[in-house]
Amino acid sequence: MRKKSFLSFIIMLLFATTSCSSDEPAITEPGGSLSGDAGKTLIVYFSWSGNTQTVANHIHDLIGGDIVEVETVIPYPDSYEEVIQVAPGELESDYRPELKTKVENMDEYDTLIVGTPIWGGHLTPAMKSFLASYDLSGKAIAPFCTHGGSGTAQSVNDIRSVCSNSTILSSLVVYGSRAESFRADVERWLEQIGIIKNN
Repeated sequence: MRKKSFLSFIIMLLFATTSCSSDEPAITEPGGSLSGDAGKTLIVYFSWSGNTQTVANHIHDLIGGDIVEVETVIPYPDSYEEVIQVAPGELESDYRPELKTKVENMDEYDTLIVGTPIWGGHLTPAMKSFLASYDLSGKAIAPFCTHGGSGTAQSVNDIRSVCSNSTILSSLVVYGSRAESFRADVERWLEQIGIIKNN
C-alpha cells in the first residue's frame, strides 16, 4: 500500500505542475461569507515554490493588515524531486513539523486568510501544524490554495479537522503557475466572502 500511495502522490504532483492551461480562471469553492465586518485580519500562508506567496501578496496589496509566512524549523528541500520523497510519509503519518513561525497575539485576530499549496490532495503539514497550534474557536477562516488540477481536494476538510469551532468561508482556488495574473480574481473572492465591502 505504501508503494501505491507514493506512486499516486507522485502522479498527482506531476499532474499539478503540468495541467495548467493559460486561460484557466481562479475559481471559488462554495462556503460561507461574513455577515458583518471582518475585524482584525491576519493573512497567513505556507509557500514552497512561491505561487502561494504570490497570491498572499495580492491579498495583502488589496486589504493591507498583517501577513505572516509559515516557516518550518527544518526547511523543506529546494529540489522538487526531494520534496516528493519526503511529503508522502508526512501526509500518511499526519506529521506536524516544528515551526519557526509564532504569532503571539493570535487572540487579537477575528479573521484568518489561510493559504497553502495542495500536496497529495491535502493541506501541507506545515500549515496543518500552524493551525493546530492555536485555539481558533469563533474565528472566521478564509482558505485559499494553489494547485495544478486537484482544486481544493481535501484541504478544506483538513482545515475543519483542526479548526472545528471556526467558521470556514468560501475558498479560493488558483492554478499555481497562473498566480501572478490572478489579482482580479482574488479581489472578486474577497468581495464575495465579505472581506472587501462593496459600496
